[in-house]
Amino acid sequence: MSDEVWHKGEKELHRLLDVEQLMLKRGAAMIRDAMPEQHRIFFANLQFVVLSAVDAGGQPWPFMRVGPPGFINSPSDTVLTINATALAGEPADLQLGPGDKIGVLGIELETRRRNRMNGTLSAGDAKRMTIDVDQSFGNCPRYINKREPAELCDTKAFTELDSRLSAEDIAHIRSSDIFFIASRAPVTSDDRRAGVDVNHRGGKAGFVKVLHDQTIIFPDYDGNKFFNTLGNILLDDRVGLVFPDFEKGHLLSVAGRAELVIDDQSHEAEYGAARYVRVTPTHLIRATGGLPLRYAMQEVSSYSPPPGDH
Repeated sequence: MSDEVWHKGEKELHRLLDVEQLMLKRGAAMIRDAMPEQHRIFFANLQFVVLSAVDAGGQPWPFMRVGPPGFINSPSDTVLTINATALAGEPADLQLGPGDKIGVLGIELETRRRNRMNGTLSAGDAKRMTIDVDQSFGNCPRYINKREPAELCDTKAFTELDSRLSAEDIAHIRSSDIFFIASRAPVTSDDRRAGVDVNHRGGKAGFVKVLHDQTIIFPDYDGNKFFNTLGNILLDDRVGLVFPDFEKGHLLSVAGRAELVIDDQSHEAEYGAARYVRVTPTHLIRATGGLPLRYAMQEVSSYSPPPGDH
């Protein structure tokens, strides 16, 4: 049946926001169990990919892998391979063995294209992953800020763990116009809808807020209404965020607990939308100089609303 592409968290959001019938049709049309040819070519041309997996405690983390075009390959429409070593700051205990779930986000900032694939590892080690497709789908470019073509570079990285955001971390987050978020639904081996997911969030610099108590708040702008991330949060409130600094090459990864606020018009002007997510950080990883990739901003998306009053 067409609604089988959605798990119960996603369907609950569809019900609450009165888009059930729309998403029955959209899910059947857009969520596939194989990659179309254009997605396979798209992934093969990328210089970085964003992935998500859970650590030994079940915490989802987003992480990036970088390489020259061709480091990602698709030998068939149901298989994707990634050949790249871990970057500084990637959690050491990520579950990346055969049978483990993984989320894949391909995003090409110079063209504002974005395609996703959630899958299951059939083989994996420190340098090579082979992923069988569970779900494959595209996403709209609406809030992706356009950047100049990337340059790969050498970098010296310094990594540290912490339980609280520093003043520099807060400044990094508040100035960000992009981050990636990992979330999870209950992981079962026989359900293509379950597992881990990773997605992009973008806007004008300042769209992510950090309150005095270190709560991170970001708006949920109107989009394709899939609600993959928000549906996951309804089932498991653990999330991971990574804020890349494409100009300086830093990565800030934050693990935390998320709360979805569906309709809060009293904070709409302040937070940029009446629907938003509050994340309470639990621990973080700083990887100074951890990203061997440089992009220059070219154009802020015209779809992005003002980032709020504060």
